[in-house]
Amino acid sequence: MTDEAIPLKHTTTDTDSNSPKPTYLVGIDGGGTKCRANIYNTDKQLLGTGVSGSANPVNGLEQTKTSINNAIAQAIEHAKIKCQPSQLIVGAGLAGLHLPAMQESMGQWQHPFKFLHFTTDIHAAVLGAHQQKNGAVIILGTGFSALAMVDGKQMSIGGYGFPINATCSGSWFGLEAIKAVLLDKDQVGPYTSMTQAVFAAEDVIALATRLNNAQSFEFAKFAPLVFSHADNGDELAISLIKQGADFINSVIRRFLAGGVHSIAFVGGVAPQIQKWLDPELRLHVVEPKFSPEYGAMLLAQQQMAVING
Repeated sequence: MTDEAIPLKHTTTDTDSNSPKPTYLVGIDGGGTKCRANIYNTDKQLLGTGVSGSANPVNGLEQTKTSINNAIAQAIEHAKIKCQPSQLIVGAGLAGLHLPAMQESMGQWQHPFKFLHFTTDIHAAVLGAHQQKNGAVIILGTGFSALAMVDGKQMSIGGYGFPINATCSGSWFGLEAIKAVLLDKDQVGPYTSMTQAVFAAEDVIALATRLNNAQSFEFAKFAPLVFSHADNGDELAISLIKQGADFINSVIRRFLAGGVHSIAFVGGVAPQIQKWLDPELRLHVVEPKFSPEYGAMLLAQQQMAVING
């Protein structure tokens, strides 16, 4: 998928130009690897979806804006509707917005929408998963973060970003895998079958050159390798997964101690890690009621209603 800007359709409806144009609701879930947009009618019925590239402003403000526009354009196309950006009420839950500087920068965007409200990806995920009832969400995508809502108060864990705070995320698994295969190749670390797989694609110098100071999503591409080799019995891959699962067990215990007993998971790594968790803790894992995109859309609609009185 290209990262070049896809212009939003500046088309009109088939109705008379003097007729009121319909309003549509959009929910955005933006992470380090991809940005997903869902478009809804005012009855909150899903009309279409779109997916584009990275939408973590830490990795680039312009890239994030481009990804949001691209995902919305694809959602509009998928919905087979005609509308202008000024007809869209947009809620965007983005990774990286826990940082005040990122909030300020994104808040200065001269966007084309009727209304735009930003929040963090984890806040949108909690709103979607639990519908404003007590509960927690653990995001295991490119990065890691966790948030619980307890009687209207937030309990936050992590979310400080890769590489300093990303245990059990896709980027963490990828980084740990690369560190391991480099040690194995130099015969100073334990054997892993991942080494042959990694260096079948590129040599060690090319890999090291490409990944030195690389962004989180570049490492996250190696996460599936860890799980596939673990399934084939690779001891090092299994040890990494157990290490990640032990960390998530600790997160769940922290939430339980805080009075939260319904915990949902979202993100690409989440389905892979759950079977490795403590069986007693898995009893508290629930399916999200709705998606992060739905949660972001709800928040935008609520915020616009508050502003309009």
